[in-house]
Amino acid sequence: MEVDQTDQIWKALSDPTRRTILDLLHRQPRLTGELADAFDLSRFAVMKHLNVLENAGLVVVRREGRKRWNHLNAAPLRAIYERWVRAYQDRWATTLFQLKQFAELEEGTDMTEANASKFREVHIEQAHDIAAPVEIVFDALVNKVSQWWRPPFVHRPETKQLTLEPHLGGRLYEDWGDGDGMVLGFVTTLKRPEELRVTGSIGMRGPVSGEVRFELAEEHGGTRINLSHQALGVTDEENEANYRGGWEELIGVNLRALIEPKP
Repeated sequence: MEVDQTDQIWKALSDPTRRTILDLLHRQPRLTGELADAFDLSRFAVMKHLNVLENAGLVVVRREGRKRWNHLNAAPLRAIYERWVRAYQDRWATTLFQLKQFAELEEGTDMTEANASKFREVHIEQAHDIAAPVEIVFDALVNKVSQWWRPPFVHRPETKQLTLEPHLGGRLYEDWGDGDGMVLGFVTTLKRPEELRVTGSIGMRGPVSGEVRFELAEEHGGTRINLSHQALGVTDEENEANYRGGWEELIGVNLRALIEPKP
């Protein structure tokens, strides 16, 4: 699926009226007049929504004389599902369910874990300068992760190594040996040598979902890494502070020492 078409699909799905139109067409093909009658909108407004859906490939129009039959085309939705949902649904299902349960707890409910921490947003922004070309820094960031992401920033002493699979959908995971380990996230953006995004818990304990983004750019003959880590879930200020300090050491100390020439 082309990037432009993907953007059109997301745009088409962003509007609640267009999503309702797709729900109606999922049941059966419908005439344009029938769809117009289903909304408190003008026929012209409904036609504009149909044109957006048609341009995105989500609706196929068949004409019979003066009648315009609108049919749902589910193929683009399936492609979106395969690309953006299926690969991650098992990983996210439990976490999102836990987040939903926490969010729906009534005020005043006696909670054990919830009393010890809070549902909050984590937002970490950092910039690190490394005296090396962008290509070399990106290669080390992606392909040598076990050389700069190492103890004590792993979950178990027996962790053999931390691996990043350098392709879309690739895992970032700890290998504990004998098939045991922990998945920290999945690669959702890989644009060599400019950008890497990993989505998942990133190792935060509890029901937490987030994304860490690395953006690389040439700066004063070297490379500036802009790091952004955003997460949402049941966590606390101490955990956020630990991750803030952790990124400063992992990128600002470990990765820099791995790349920059020794004096």
